[in-house]
Amino acid sequence: MPLPTPSEIISSRLTKLDSQLIQVVDALTDEEASKWPAETAPSCKWHLWHMARWADYVQSLLSPVVDEKTPELWEFSGVADEWGFDGVDLGMWGAGSGLGNENGKSLPLPSVPKVRAYAKESFELLEIRVGKLDDTTFNAPLTDWHDNETNVGDAMVGYIAHANRHLGMLEAISGVLGKDGSVTV
Repeated sequence: MPLPTPSEIISSRLTKLDSQLIQVVDALTDEEASKWPAETAPSCKWHLWHMARWADYVQSLLSPVVDEKTPELWEFSGVADEWGFDGVDLGMWGAGSGLGNENGKSLPLPSVPKVRAYAKESFELLEIRVGKLDDTTFNAPLTDWHDNETNVGDAMVGYIAHANRHLGMLEAISGVLGKDGSVTV
C-alpha cells in the first residue's frame, strides 16, 4: 500500500476531526450544550458555532485554489439573516475570534440542531475543497487569515491545530457537565 500524500493526510485528519466536533455536541442536550460553565468558558454550542464559522471562512478562501471563488455559506445561504446576526459584532473574520467572553455569550445563537446543521454543511464544504487538493494546489501560495504568506498545506495544518484546541475544550466542558469527556479514545 502506498504512503498517503500530504493532501490525503490532511483530508483524512480533517474529516475525522469534523466528525469528532459534531460527536461531542451530539452527546449533549440543548441546555447542556448552551451552558457556559463559567463566565470565561464558552459553551459547547459556541465552540461548535465558532468552528463552523472558521470552516466556512476557510472553505471560501480555498475555493479559488481548487475551483471557482465562492462566498461563505453564512452570507450566501442567509444563515446570518435567519439567525438575527445583522449588525452583530462577530470578531475577526466574522468567526468569533477576539470577541471576548461577554460579547461571545450575548450572541443570538439558535438551538443546537440549527448550529449543528450549519456546522455540518460548513465542514462538508471544507472537506470537499480539501479533498480536491493535489500536490500542486497543496503547495500553492496562500495569504492566510493572519495575512501571512504561506501555502495551502501549511494553512490547513494551522486550521487543524486550531480546531483540535476547540475539540479539547469541547471534551473538557462535556466532562465538566458529567458526560464522557473524550471522543478521541
